[in-house]
Amino acid sequence: MSKGRGLVTGISAILTTILGLSSCEVASTAAPEWSKHLVIYEIATKGFTSPNGPESGTFNSLKAKLPYLEDLGINAIWLTGHSYSDSSHFYGIWTQYACIEPGKLDPSLGSEAEFKAMVAEAHKRGIRVFLDTIEHGVMSYSKLLNEHPDWFKGGSWGMTDYDWAGEHPDLDEWWIQLWTDAVLDWGVDGFRCDMGLHRPDLWQEIKQRCSNAGKPIFILGESGNESVSHSCQRDIMLYSIREGRLDDHAALNHLAAIEDLRFGQFSGQSAVFNCEIKYGDDTLTLSNNPENEIYIEYLGLQEDVIGRWEYEKDDDPDWNWILYGVDPDRAFDHIRIFSPERSWHWQTEGSGWKLAVAKVENGLQISGGDPLPGERLRVIAPSCHDCGWDGFPLDKNPYTVQGSRHVFGYGTLLAPAIPLFMSGEEFDAQYVPLPRHTPGLFGEGDPGSGRWLYGSWLQWDQLERPDNQAMFKDVSRLLSIRAEHQDLIHALDRDDQNLRFRSAKVSSGSDLPVPYILTNAKRALLIAGNPNATSKAMILDLSVSDLGFNVDVKKFKITHLWPEEQSAELVQATDLLKFKLILPADGVKGGGLQVVRFEPIY
Repeated sequence: MSKGRGLVTGISAILTTILGLSSCEVASTAAPEWSKHLVIYEIATKGFTSPNGPESGTFNSLKAKLPYLEDLGINAIWLTGHSYSDSSHFYGIWTQYACIEPGKLDPSLGSEAEFKAMVAEAHKRGIRVFLDTIEHGVMSYSKLLNEHPDWFKGGSWGMTDYDWAGEHPDLDEWWIQLWTDAVLDWGVDGFRCDMGLHRPDLWQEIKQRCSNAGKPIFILGESGNESVSHSCQRDIMLYSIREGRLDDHAALNHLAAIEDLRFGQFSGQSAVFNCEIKYGDDTLTLSNNPENEIYIEYLGLQEDVIGRWEYEKDDDPDWNWILYGVDPDRAFDHIRIFSPERSWHWQTEGSGWKLAVAKVENGLQISGGDPLPGERLRVIAPSCHDCGWDGFPLDKNPYTVQGSRHVFGYGTLLAPAIPLFMSGEEFDAQYVPLPRHTPGLFGEGDPGSGRWLYGSWLQWDQLERPDNQAMFKDVSRLLSIRAEHQDLIHALDRDDQNLRFRSAKVSSGSDLPVPYILTNAKRALLIAGNPNATSKAMILDLSVSDLGFNVDVKKFKITHLWPEEQSAELVQATDLLKFKLILPADGVKGGGLQVVRFEPIY
């Protein structure tokens, strides 16, 4: 059976077989049209605002900040704080992730009327609201355990887990109705599902019920291990949660080389894969560099050997690698394959995608489930609440953009994907931890010294500083450019047959990130980035066809949009051959980028 990725017929067949849905029902639960234009802003409700000191944020104080978000250009918020939750279980602070009752609003955040008023105000300002759902379980003292002891089995994260595999129809219906009501009664527009969708079939039913009621929703999974969510939060992460920004990330250096940003088949040739093999106390590390004697090579989709997540065959082809130079007869304890630029992670033991291992002449062949199932709108995230995770250096700032217009422009807001970032990035917030925030996951260490970005105590008076205000204005400008060019800048889907995304040819300045072009034959954008603290020059060899236009075009109207929008100028097609750009220094007002629009004159 061939993989149905990128094909509506393939997805329809799978969902029809597994879930008993008709093709019309499958189509009705596809991503809403507005999904491709999302700009998602993550909010930890308690620390986002402080009307009465630290951890005093409420639905009302969030509502008061919605005009600010509208002015910034945000059109969706991921709210990581609404349900009744423990006040100190994780990192010594209140968090959504220590959920007590998912269907009950936390009284410290406000009433149901206040919550619904906040959602209504967001909608009035063109902002959609997504709630965080905690998929694995609840706090062990939750009344749900007494009321429905058969719903629970085992535990994780110091909590008690739902028994999703136990065949409990009443649990299933409760979960479906819980989140359907959140949409139809509370008015929310979708969900981010923590730790992935544990029961994709239930979420498919939630989508269907909401769609039938005239309210299509957006589902953002944390992990991409199923075909029901519309996007994966960890698709393309510009950070390591324990190390900070990944400056060598492809998205910050050669964005157009990331082929999974495009809609369609994925060859894997541009992806970075690393491998670790443990032999007792000895760990062997492999990279995908064939110049090394020991290396890993991605082979592509092959025979179904093992399923994704279910740990059994699922009739879909698996991803395969060869580990060259490895002794196939040496007994190993553990093998782990991962992509440092994605959330992809396979291993022979533990949670996540399971690996199957076979001996071959040159080493070991490894097989694992496909992490890109179904149609999916890609997400690029320069940060999220998990930045600064336990183990992050306590003397470092867990925010990852840190004033870089290159990161926000070239790598995020102008890219053909859904941008997602943590509140505060837009004005280069200087990190201040909540006073109770500890560096250890379960309260270890000194309060007020943690670095988990969820525990950021936003200091809004920082916006009075010239540098912070300049950053805010620049991010707002970048979002304006995105909004003014929605035909070119959006997450790519199957309908984008005429939109082309490609690299520009560089003749001078090859030490800089490779510029990229977005074109639909009507107009084109050229985006070039400079992550350096000094200005840089670059010369491009452009052509009419590179810009996606008919070769008969002789003249262009060119408009420089960044650093400052300038008056349009007319140029001959022959002038494109040595097209010179001066890229301003990063980290300052109007820095880090050049953005140029090309419009043909017929």
